[in-house]
Amino acid sequence: MVNALFENGRQGIADDSIQLSTDTIKVALLDLGTADTAVKAITGATNATPIVITATAHGFTNGDLVFIDGVGGNLAANGLWKIANQAANTFELTNPVSGVNAVGSAAYTSGGYAVCYGPSASSDNFDDFDGCLVGTAQALASKTFTAGVFDAADVTFTAVTGASVEAYIFYKDTGTPSTSRIIAICTGKQIVTADAALAAGTTLVVEPVVAGIPNGTVLTFSSGQTATVNAVVNAGDRAITVLSTTISSGARALAPMTGFGLPVSPNGGNIAITFDNGANKIFKL
Repeated sequence: MVNALFENGRQGIADDSIQLSTDTIKVALLDLGTADTAVKAITGATNATPIVITATAHGFTNGDLVFIDGVGGNLAANGLWKIANQAANTFELTNPVSGVNAVGSAAYTSGGYAVCYGPSASSDNFDDFDGCLVGTAQALASKTFTAGVFDAADVTFTAVTGASVEAYIFYKDTGTPSTSRIIAICTGKQIVTADAALAAGTTLVVEPVVAGIPNGTVLTFSSGQTATVNAVVNAGDRAITVLSTTISSGARALAPMTGFGLPVSPNGGNIAITFDNGANKIFKL
C-alpha cells in the first residue's frame, strides 16, 4: 500500500538507529503540491509502455520507490512504482514487485506529484520534506510497539492554515531536520493488486485490501485497464464486485481508503488524526 514505511525508515528500525519506544517521534502534515527534495511536480506522463514521467530536476535514482498521485488524463501513472532509466528530468515507471513496465491509459492532461520513498538520499531525513510542512509537527504520546505493530495516541493539530494537506509523515526528531530520520507516510490511498486475471467478468480477485473502497470508484490499473467498483468494498476483502471488464493478473491500481479524510483544505480550524484501530495500527513491519 502507499501508507508505507520509507526505505530508510525501515533500515533505521532494523539497525536500531530509530528506537520507536524511546526516541522523540513526530508526525507532520504535508502539502504535496509544494516541491521539496523528495517531492516534485509532474509536468508529463507518456501514454506509452513504459510510462515516462517528466519531473524537472527530480534528483531521484534508479531503484527508488516513488508514489505518484494527482496525474490527470493518464490515470494509470498514479500509484506506487520503482524508478528505472532515470535521466535529469524524466524516469520510467515499473511494477515494484514484478518489474513489469507500467502501461499508459490515456493522454496526460495536467497535474501530479511524485514523492520519493527511497532508498536514495532524496528521501532520508525530514529536511527533504519540511518545505511541504503545514502547521506545526506534533510529538507522539503513549507509543507502543508490540509484535511488529506501532501505535500511539491520536493527534490534534490546532489552528491549521495552508493550501491543502495530502499526507502526514512520521519521523525521528533530533532537533535538526537534516538528521531527523523519516520513518513512514500516510496518504489515504492503497494499492489494489489483481491476484487472478478477469476476463469479461464482474468478480475481481485481489490481494486482501487494507481498507474499504467506496462504491463507484474507478480503478485504473498498471496494465492500462480500468474497472468500476460496483459494490462497497470492506477492509480485508479478497473479491471486488466490478462492472464487467477485463483485468490482467498482477496489475495494480491506486484506490482511496474509505473515511481516511485526506486530502483536506485547512481553514484555520483543528485537524484531528485518528489512527487506525485495526490490526496494523499506524504501521506493521
